[in-house]
Parts: sequence; C-alpha cells; structure tokens
Amino acid sequence: MPPMTPENVAIGRIIAGSVYVAFPRLLLRAWTGTADPRISPLGRAIGARDLALGLGALFALRRNAPARAWFQAALLSDAVDAFATLLAFRRLPRLRRWLILAAAATGASASQLAIRQKTNG
Repeated sequence: MPPMTPENVAIGRIIAGSVYVAFPRLLLRAWTGTADPRISPLGRAIGARDLALGLGALFALRRNAPARAWFQAALLSDAVDAFATLLAFRRLPRLRRWLILAAAATGASASQLAIRQKTNG
C-alpha cells in the first residue's frame, strides 16, 4: 500500500471521482442499494465533485501552492456524505449503509491527515 501522503490522498480522490463519473451506478448501488438510471446524474455529480477536489489539491501540491483549502473542502464534503448517510441510515440496506459510512469517514480522515501534513498553506 502506498504511503498516506497528501499527493496520494489527492490521487485517490481523483481515481474515485473518475470512476463515479464514468460509472455512477456503482456509487448509487453501494449507497442506496439501487441503481435507478434516473438518478445517475447524482452519482456523476458526486464523482465530479471528488474529481475536482482531487485535481485542485494535486495541482496545488505539484505547483508548491497552498493546498490546505482543497483538503478542507474534501473533508467537509465527506463529512456531509457521512451526515446524509446517517440521516437516511435506517432506510438504507444494512451492510451498505455501514460501508458508505466507513468510506465517508475514511475519506474525511485521509483529508484531515493531509491537512496535518505539509500542504503549503
């Protein structure tokens, strides 16, 4: 497993975001248990958000510019995902609700770790 550096955290978000933009039903099925094509734009929107946050952070890091705000925005996004999951917790599939909650918490934790490491700002 690669080390948990700010750059690798950004790259991980870029990969996840790209997958959700290309295959939004993967995210939707994992989160809700359904992959209704009518809500595919939601999966793509979440993927685009993660892709943009990851690219912004990576570009800042590679240009030795401040990246802290990118990771703070990513942390906030994942915290909102976790909160939204908790609000609908009882209506989500049993195993999947825990997986999505864990994924959101892991993303938020990775962003917090990146913030604590040198992010030039």
